[in-house]
Amino acid sequence: MQGQKLKVACVGNSVTYGTRVAERERNAYPVQLQKLLGDNYEVANFGYPGATALKKGHKPYWDTPIFKESKSFQPNLVVIHLGLNDQGNNNWPAHKEEFVSDYLDLIQEYRNLPSSPEVIICKMSPSFSGHHWFEEGMRENYREIQAKIDTIGVLAGVDVIDLQEPLYRFPEYYADDLHPAKEGATIIANKIVRFISGNYGGLKLPLLYGENMVFQRNVPLVINGTANALDNITVRFNGETIRTNVTKHGQWEVAFPAKEAGGPYKLSITSKKSGEICISKVYIGEVWLASGQSNMGFKVKDEQNATSILKDSLNVNVFLFSLDPKAHASNHTFTKEELQNSNAANYFEPSGWSNKPGAIIANFSAIAYSFAYNLQKELNIPIGIVNNAVGGSTTQSWISREAMETTHQTISLLNDTHLNPLVQPWVSERKAKNLASMKDFGIKARHPFDPTMLFDAGIYPIKDYAIKGVIWYQGESNAEREELHSKLFKMLVSDWRNHWNNPNLAFNFVQLGSINRPNWGVFRDSQRRLLSIPNTGMAVSLDVGHPTDVHPKEKWVLGKRLSNIALANNYGFNIPHSGPLLDYVNVNNSVLEIHFSHADGLRTNDGKAVRDVEIAGADKVFVKAESQINNNVLEVWNKSVEKPRYVRYGYSSYTDGNLINKHGLPTSTFSNLVD
Repeated sequence: MQGQKLKVACVGNSVTYGTRVAERERNAYPVQLQKLLGDNYEVANFGYPGATALKKGHKPYWDTPIFKESKSFQPNLVVIHLGLNDQGNNNWPAHKEEFVSDYLDLIQEYRNLPSSPEVIICKMSPSFSGHHWFEEGMRENYREIQAKIDTIGVLAGVDVIDLQEPLYRFPEYYADDLHPAKEGATIIANKIVRFISGNYGGLKLPLLYGENMVFQRNVPLVINGTANALDNITVRFNGETIRTNVTKHGQWEVAFPAKEAGGPYKLSITSKKSGEICISKVYIGEVWLASGQSNMGFKVKDEQNATSILKDSLNVNVFLFSLDPKAHASNHTFTKEELQNSNAANYFEPSGWSNKPGAIIANFSAIAYSFAYNLQKELNIPIGIVNNAVGGSTTQSWISREAMETTHQTISLLNDTHLNPLVQPWVSERKAKNLASMKDFGIKARHPFDPTMLFDAGIYPIKDYAIKGVIWYQGESNAEREELHSKLFKMLVSDWRNHWNNPNLAFNFVQLGSINRPNWGVFRDSQRRLLSIPNTGMAVSLDVGHPTDVHPKEKWVLGKRLSNIALANNYGFNIPHSGPLLDYVNVNNSVLEIHFSHADGLRTNDGKAVRDVEIAGADKVFVKAESQINNNVLEVWNKSVEKPRYVRYGYSSYTDGNLINKHGLPTSTFSNLVD
């Protein structure tokens, strides 16, 4: 009948009911959904805390009075969100084989109503790893249930809405590890209303799209975006045209064949319902991501040779894109605006692409610009470089929650960030100071040093944009925990490769330099051993360190070293790209013979004896060694060590090590103590 309201029944458990949502009568997701849908809809909340979809679960939805009420409501649309309670070990292990059939029966119960409602089912909202059952099977149960919900959608022929994303990126919008707070309920309501209405805000393109953008060459050219549901999209690129339809979830994607380097080309994307977006200058070339902490973020204008660089080292075929933090974790208390921006959606301010000289280059990462500039000189094609480095950031802040939730140690780090002994004390202290006014303003913020925060804010939004590889300079905030860092770094590389769906994604990093801080020699050696990760390279920086300044100013040389590593390892150029790296050690009576790779022309940079080299016997008590270089082999000894076994070089936190090869490239800190 004309004018009759469309009835929407929200069926579910405590998340639907609004448990732990402040003023749930006003803020539970079904209430917010009602406000968003407007007067033409009547939305009713049929959530029941603890309810299971399983008929033999500990609290079956089937047996609740509210199930009968939901059917008496005679809905036109049913939105079901169940499964969170089924994942418990009191339900899932014994009855998981019944889940699909029980859920299908539930769908059919609603379909059999006289109102013949449409049924939509939801993949579960997140269960975070702080839950006390998470490592006791709930993690695995959750994944199984999510997969089965997809299967149920296919078998029943119903649409499935994924409530895990984007809530998974906003743990601060949760009241506990299972229940969204008001802000989380808002995200759920918004996602459901967009699906019901089909209104996804019209044609939109991803974060890295825009004038002067660079696409990665020699891989399928995937162009994607969002638009209103079931819209028709036409993509034209350099004379080629592909048409596609938008899914019910507002997503679209086309793929052109791989392209050689070139440009500029015109890209136009036309939506039948909401107009056209034209990008007049698009290039095909090599795209790299520059990430890490403040030494990667260190600006060209602050580089030692900034004046000459900004005058003589300009290149219109290098295109820069910055993701700039809106809240810098310097030694201050965040303002209200900074707190409001401290979340995955708002933390970074995108700059757009530019190849113009002046302030944009001056304020760009010095290492990243040097890398891109020197890469372009050799490849002679467009180079795109994206920088999202954040001062002080920890390794764990750049790793996804998916990865962090796989091991007990990283789960502990993820859920106990305040004064955790695995975290360097200054990091915890800085976080506490930055967020000191959070309660005063009533804002739920995340700190950029927190695990997963910068992945959620700065990696997840760009993971579908093809890149050649990563240059990375980070570790200062993890240097006192080298064993943990090694685990985290391996996890990070694997994690990013998984998210970019590229197991061979190049990952080249800068070894920490020299400074009088505890443990830096040990840490540098641990970084050297990380070269065991396939398709990685390491630029040594100990020769351009500073005894007291954690931000040494000779950055151009490090960008150049990184570019040579990429040219050699990732592009097949036969060029010098590494200083001497420990290969193996022979014991020749009382002398240790140290053999290196990349050791051609082994010498010292000043013609003097090798400095900062020590040896030890089985007791591992190191003493200063005498040395000589013989046919690219370093021979070391000390008369007090009759049976030497171990050697180490450059282990002083601030080292004056002077061993180089004929190309002037410095030897990495090394020891055979653990090799």
